[in-house]
Amino acid sequence: MSSKPNYCLFKSQLAGFFALGLLLGCQPSPPNPEQALMDAAQTDARAAHRLAQHRLAGQEFDAALRWFEHAWILGQDEAATPSLMLRQRQTGKLATAQWLEQQIQAQRISHQGVDLAALGLWHLHYQQKTNWPYWQQAGLTDQPGWQPEQGCQLTIQPIAINTAAANQWLKLQAEWQQDNQLATLPVCFRSLQLVSSTELACSEDSDSRIGCDYHQLIPYIRDNQAQQLLILAGRGKASYNNGIIQLPERAELSLLRHEFLHIFRFMDEYALPAAAAAEVCQPDQIYPNILIGKQQLAAYQQHWGRLPDVMELTPVDTCLHSPYQAYRLIAESNSMEFYQLDLPDYYVQLVKQQLKRPELLMPVQYYLAYKARIHGLEADWWRLMQLAEQLGYPDASRLLSQRDLTPTAPVPVVDHRPDSAAPAALSD
Repeated sequence: MSSKPNYCLFKSQLAGFFALGLLLGCQPSPPNPEQALMDAAQTDARAAHRLAQHRLAGQEFDAALRWFEHAWILGQDEAATPSLMLRQRQTGKLATAQWLEQQIQAQRISHQGVDLAALGLWHLHYQQKTNWPYWQQAGLTDQPGWQPEQGCQLTIQPIAINTAAANQWLKLQAEWQQDNQLATLPVCFRSLQLVSSTELACSEDSDSRIGCDYHQLIPYIRDNQAQQLLILAGRGKASYNNGIIQLPERAELSLLRHEFLHIFRFMDEYALPAAAAAEVCQPDQIYPNILIGKQQLAAYQQHWGRLPDVMELTPVDTCLHSPYQAYRLIAESNSMEFYQLDLPDYYVQLVKQQLKRPELLMPVQYYLAYKARIHGLEADWWRLMQLAEQLGYPDASRLLSQRDLTPTAPVPVVDHRPDSAAPAALSD
């Protein structure tokens, strides 16, 4: 029997199979919803917003940020809040404020409903509410500065860069007034000054001392009789630097108290870095709370005219990185070693003693005059140096009588120990 018909049938079926395959191959692929959404998101704000939400749900934070910002630029104002939250998470508050300021100035986005004051963009915030009273514009309670019954031997100008810092200052000022020791000092606070975060540009490295563009403060102090500045801004370690108390924006009263004492040359009772120890740990320098060697006791008593009622020379680590051993005059650990601890009454007495001669405390005007000359602002140098002279600071008078001299950077910065160095029982 011939197999030819079967062969022909098989060949015909095979040809039909390939024809069907070719026919099916010509059919369009089913649409990819993800790709369709991405295509639409290029020009459609709602689609860009949905795509950003998908990326956020998948914890693709960089991609989510890009699409939220793209949606915002396309006009989806609902994307503003997640955009700013993600950008702060990725780059920090200052970088977010700088980005937002640039976008607004370039008119790329709408900032209606954006909390500009939270990011410290005060100048743009005021443009939205130009007819509101100052404190209401800032979203703050109307609280002026403070003057105790004892008067003002020292006046401090507080500065805040955003609403969190401003509200924290109002809390600190209220707590100062209730403190049994601090409230007894003849120290006054002027009304809070708000400075834009992008202008002051304070650092946000939690492992480093906070630094700001301090020369930007010259216009705020040029006609200001406050002798010291207190800045709540940035993230990182607090410090006292030539008339400027620098605090993180969430600082507590105990940290303010610690840095405040540096105005009066109280030294940290923990190990200073080697560079600072080389400056501080000199036998001819007399400080209120430590001796540089026991042999300094007689000179200390002559200089301050007093000793603690119960004196006990106690070794401290201040000069650990120097050839000298430092001693405090009292036994107990205190706020100059761990800022959360109590402030000894003896230290308060020494502060009050110095406040009787406030003209001997270096005013911030002297330091900012130094910064002004560095930046070529000669008129500001003269104005600030004259203010320092009016406050009675002797070095300012000397420099004004020697017109060609530049003031030296006055004293070393006093760093604050990171929180992790405090005993576990005192950790936040």
